[in-house]
Amino acid sequence: MDDCNVFLKIFSTFFVLLFTAQVFSHEFWLEPVNYYVETGKPVKVHEKVGQNFKGNKYVYLPSSYEFLKLTLGDKTTSAKSKLGDLPAVNEVVDGEGLLILSAETTPLDVTYETWSKFESFIKNKGLDWVLEKHKARKLPEKNFVESYRRFAKTLVKVGNGEGSDRALGLGFEWVVETNPYTTQNSPIKAQLLWKGKPHPHAHVGIFNRRLDSNGNSELLTTELTTDAEGRVEIPRANGGSFLINAVQMIEAPTKMAKDKNAVWESHWASVTYKLRQQP
Repeated sequence: MDDCNVFLKIFSTFFVLLFTAQVFSHEFWLEPVNYYVETGKPVKVHEKVGQNFKGNKYVYLPSSYEFLKLTLGDKTTSAKSKLGDLPAVNEVVDGEGLLILSAETTPLDVTYETWSKFESFIKNKGLDWVLEKHKARKLPEKNFVESYRRFAKTLVKVGNGEGSDRALGLGFEWVVETNPYTTQNSPIKAQLLWKGKPHPHAHVGIFNRRLDSNGNSELLTTELTTDAEGRVEIPRANGGSFLINAVQMIEAPTKMAKDKNAVWESHWASVTYKLRQQP
């Protein structure tokens, strides 16, 4: 193995360990450097992990993704990102309209050493039924494993920003039915899909980062529940950046339980977009 390959292997291992160490908070999203991009200019997007719409930026690591794709109009292509790229996406797209970046991460595991950490996470995500089910299954209350994967999208206005978001076949997916870049005043309607079907009565976390009247950054948080068709209406407020997040928890599939000793598998769906602030 030559020196270059040795370096890349060490580099990859380091970031896998770093990424794994930082993901206990779970929340993962795609955040553009600029949500409004002129035609012919590069689209730059960071991958972030953190909480409350505040997180760390990570370099692109191919092994962290099942896929990372760009969809514009009827054309979908894989990102041209290379190992170590920061931001994770930095490329010019062909054409203009509503650009949809979508990603699925590879599975990762977290071990809950105490019941209190698991309980806090479950209650925070509105999944209280999991606690009762955990006890009904007579699972251990400490040192147990949850496996998780994330499904993220972000919407970027390239040129005129025209077009619409749509289902792209992610396992757990937000579809923003109102184009945030071509509509005025109306609430943003979004639908949550689980395996392609509406996901009703799901807890939804909404994070709105914007500037206050003094020009300082502020974060507003709201909790909603999807209706019978898996939909929510998100107020435009006074604009700013939005992160919409939901979590689905299932019993770990048999093979996963055997291979990883996992008892639960969580799926995370997020989408980000930005509305211009009113003067």
